[in-house]
Amino acid sequence: MVFDENNQLPLNYFKIFNLGLGFMVVSMIWAAYNAYMPIFLGNFTKSNTLIGFVMSWDNIANLFILPVFGALSDNTRTSIGRRMPYILIGMPVAGILYAMLPLQTKLWALLIVDLMFNIVVASYRTPLVALMPDIVEEQHRSKANGVINFMGGLGALIIFFIGSQLYKLNKAYPFFLSGILSIIVPVILFLTIKEPKSFVIEERKEKQSIIKALITVVRDEDRAPFYTLLSIFMMIAGFAAVETFFTRYCKIALGIDESVSSFTMGFYALAFLIFALPAGFIASKIGKRKTMMIGAFGQAILFLIFMVVKDFRIIQILMPFAGIFNALFTINSYPLVVSYTSSEKIGTYTGLYYFFSSLAAIVTPSTFGAIMDYIGVNKLFLAASISVFISFVFLWLIGKRGEKPEIL
Repeated sequence: MVFDENNQLPLNYFKIFNLGLGFMVVSMIWAAYNAYMPIFLGNFTKSNTLIGFVMSWDNIANLFILPVFGALSDNTRTSIGRRMPYILIGMPVAGILYAMLPLQTKLWALLIVDLMFNIVVASYRTPLVALMPDIVEEQHRSKANGVINFMGGLGALIIFFIGSQLYKLNKAYPFFLSGILSIIVPVILFLTIKEPKSFVIEERKEKQSIIKALITVVRDEDRAPFYTLLSIFMMIAGFAAVETFFTRYCKIALGIDESVSSFTMGFYALAFLIFALPAGFIASKIGKRKTMMIGAFGQAILFLIFMVVKDFRIIQILMPFAGIFNALFTINSYPLVVSYTSSEKIGTYTGLYYFFSSLAAIVTPSTFGAIMDYIGVNKLFLAASISVFISFVFLWLIGKRGEKPEIL
């Protein structure tokens, strides 16, 4: 394979598919974890507070560990690349710890294994994500990210449909499946994906630091990276609020059983999966920022409609559009963030992306829960719509400052 002048490879769908296998495994891991881990914890404790706290460990780990390992992988120089050492070591170890979760017979043992798992899985996630822009040219990253997100969605569906049947046979089987794949897939990645050689032999010009990068982004006169990160924060906050409280809202405000409203959210997930690939191709035609703006604006309008609609059937009909609008935004958000930096700092900017994403996921439940408590349950969609519209405004401000059209 011949490198271009930027030491990057042209789009290779075979490599992207193999990389997508890694994201498929990660998605399988979290789908089963979120579905069954509360049940495992409930076998030892009746404290919802403790269960909720333990289930937040992943977001806390994402907030602190992902950015650090993103910057660390930027500074890593080995004969097999910058990202691959973390993937080859972290992914199998995390898979083994993950497979051990359903086998624990004591609460303290389950908590220790879970804590170790959350730390290790966070250590390889940023290098895995940063590997995509390392091997894909800028103009192809949205399409590549569409493929990767499609594979991630496929992993969730595997757990929902196949994993649920395995769980009926033995509660450990879904965890064994993901654990085994966590050992096999890194080998596939190592054999099929070679990182650009320039990163292997290149001397470190300047050590990357996540703190330094954050300060630089905040203080930089070019506000585009900071506004983009704020846009991502507001979008995730708005949609995560709806995702968190949708079933509760439907039960209290509309009198809809939680099983029905939960099933309705499946239409969103399916639409997101189907539209993951088109979202990337649309961005390659009109630009990442404009595509994200369409997604944010459409989502804001949709939430306003949800607020005033009292017929649940209309919400069911419109729910797939939520998946489509979210795909337009989400598929292109990470490629837009890393487009602002050089190849040497991709891991660091990947860490910034996850820092803002994780922070939004952490503050959303309590903040929007308070809004529902003190202002009214029916204000959920209004607050979410305002949050998403602010996300749109930040993207609009980037255009007003005349940023580079080829990356927007």
